[in-house]
Amino acid sequence: MTKPNPDAEGAELTFEVALTQLEDAVKKLESGELSLDDAISQFQTGMQLVRLCRGKLQAAEQKVELVMAKEQGVEASPFKLEE
Repeated sequence: MTKPNPDAEGAELTFEVALTQLEDAVKKLESGELSLDDAISQFQTGMQLVRLCRGKLQAAEQKVELVMAKEQGVEASPFKLEE
């Protein structure tokens, strides 16, 4: 199975890189030229990338909400999302 590739330093993928990899996986799947095993692998990779992107978007949304609350004088604290 192909897994999302971290960058050279071994850090987690950025949202933009993960999204590009997800788009590539979708294009490969839509081409109809993959074997069944390769299609399943691309699908699994795509699902991992979707989870990664969703998590990054939720984290960004929380940061924006905290900044907005602080600007409006409301004390807010971060919360953990249930998965």
